[in-house]
Amino acid sequence: MSQVAFASGRAMTTKPLLVWLVVLLVLVLNGCGGTWVDDSHNFERVFGFNKPADVHVIHSYYWKSSHWSTEYRYLIALRPSSKFTSGLTSPELMTAAIPDATAIDACGDKRPQWFVPKPFMSYEMWVSRRGAAYRVFRDKADGTLFVCDERL
Repeated sequence: MSQVAFASGRAMTTKPLLVWLVVLLVLVLNGCGGTWVDDSHNFERVFGFNKPADVHVIHSYYWKSSHWSTEYRYLIALRPSSKFTSGLTSPELMTAAIPDATAIDACGDKRPQWFVPKPFMSYEMWVSRRGAAYRVFRDKADGTLFVCDERL
């Protein structure tokens, strides 16, 4: 059996070393998942940057699989500034679309009651120009933004 020498002069067989490496790898790959509801860090999880002071998160849901591949689902309701809304719905990034049942289904079939609660025609909607699955809905009456994405 082969051995690995350590700086302390002790030797460890290769088999136990491989077992520990596999255990460490499993812990690292499985330790990153979870579900967060109305968590203060969900904005950053969704957008990848800190929440601006002029944006208020009303509700949020974020789920990430502990699986090794990238699997997630998020839904977030925001009271944004006009600057944030303009940036998020920018014509360089998004295309206006007509909201309907098919569009909302891209947000998953288990949406909380707070997510896009009014009839579809109460919202403006945008889809990604790059073909990504995320959707942005804006309540025409009060400007609340609803953003969702799902990758399974």
